[in-house]
Amino acid sequence: MTSVNLQVNVGGLLMKNPVTVASGTFGYGAEYADYFDVSQLGAVTVKSLSLEPRAGNPPPRIVETPAGMLNAIGLQNVGLDTYLKEKLPYLREQKCVIIANIYGNGPDEYAVLARRLEDAGGADAIEMNLSCPNVHDPQNACGGGLVAQHPDQVARYTEAVKQATRLPVFVKLSPNVTDIVAPARAAEEAGADAVALINTLIGMAIDPETQRPLLSNIVGGLSGPAIRPVAVKMVWDAARALRIPVLGMGGIACTEDAIQFLLAGARAVAVGCASFRRPDAAINIVRGMEAYCRKHKIDDINTLVGAVKV
Repeated sequence: MTSVNLQVNVGGLLMKNPVTVASGTFGYGAEYADYFDVSQLGAVTVKSLSLEPRAGNPPPRIVETPAGMLNAIGLQNVGLDTYLKEKLPYLREQKCVIIANIYGNGPDEYAVLARRLEDAGGADAIEMNLSCPNVHDPQNACGGGLVAQHPDQVARYTEAVKQATRLPVFVKLSPNVTDIVAPARAAEEAGADAVALINTLIGMAIDPETQRPLLSNIVGGLSGPAIRPVAVKMVWDAARALRIPVLGMGGIACTEDAIQFLLAGARAVAVGCASFRRPDAAINIVRGMEAYCRKHKIDDINTLVGAVKV
């Protein structure tokens, strides 16, 4: 073999390889520049952006768990204006492909964020965070739950953003549902270009000595290798039901993990909390994917998508 094609197309977003990073685990890209050339990733997915800066939850906000971690950061971020002024220039100088993760209070705020990001050249694709406990509908149409738990609201939010931008729109969904296919189909029918799954599972940890929760927020999002089998299954379910691509994530720590997601039907993958332990985890997976393809005499990584033998 002379070369391996690693390029993928995720809902209109061309990536040089199928690896990005999970929002909230990679800052805004520059934080990892001392470890590797971040432009060599298929895309950089930036930390969630809101219209105004957000301080997040008070500490403690992270708790280590067996094979993973709980976090309740509370979507701390610099806000859209500071991102455009201070964070974006580095990413553009490095010629990174940028996926901007956004969240807001209601579909109108999501639409404003998407429109302003497109107008400012602040993103190459939009990832809608509908699956964090901090995202609520101000009209309370979701009954206090996650937007991603209500297919009708997933459709409503997706339609608002699709009307506001020509950029590819990915909808990030929650595993905290009984059936991942229903919200995924709602996103597709509302015009989403891809779905991203999964976000964190909701969990809790208690200190037996103090008899108090270990997180100030009481509950948090569980990520890491512990959730990978759940994520692979949900990607498998969604990929078989949808026509649009799936961006898979959840507990990916090595090349073999990433290949599982591709075989289950993901077009691309995102590396999350593995970057906290190994800052070069994502780029090592890119290199590992090419080596895997050479070993198995695969000249185009796209042939692995959905190719699990059952």
